[in-house]
Amino acid sequence: MGLLLVLRAPLPRSKSLRRATRAQRRERYRADAEDWATARERGLLLDVSVEVLLPLLNAAGGNRLPIMGQLNPWSDGVLVREDLSQLDADVDRLRAVAGNDVERGLVAALMALLARWRNEPGLTLHWYGD
Repeated sequence: MGLLLVLRAPLPRSKSLRRATRAQRRERYRADAEDWATARERGLLLDVSVEVLLPLLNAAGGNRLPIMGQLNPWSDGVLVREDLSQLDADVDRLRAVAGNDVERGLVAALMALLARWRNEPGLTLHWYGD
């Protein structure tokens, strides 16, 4: 089970796929997969294991974390640049409680993704849950 964090340009508000045909849904998911592959190549995608993330979040304060505590690994969402400073503070709290190499690696990857976001204006951070 995983959570994808992807830096990408803001997406236009799209129509719901509830009434879309199967072919339309497949095409949209295929386009997303291509975007994610490109983002991975450019270092703009982080695939996070929920089994590692959730215990780390709970140790750092869980729902009391203003941004990270509100991420739902089973849904999708978007963060904007105004959220970046608070997200940095949340990641600092995660770094303080990381207790093993896997957790420290996750925090380092999150910090690298946020640094990349800081250096590339015009992007938003999208998360896609399982």
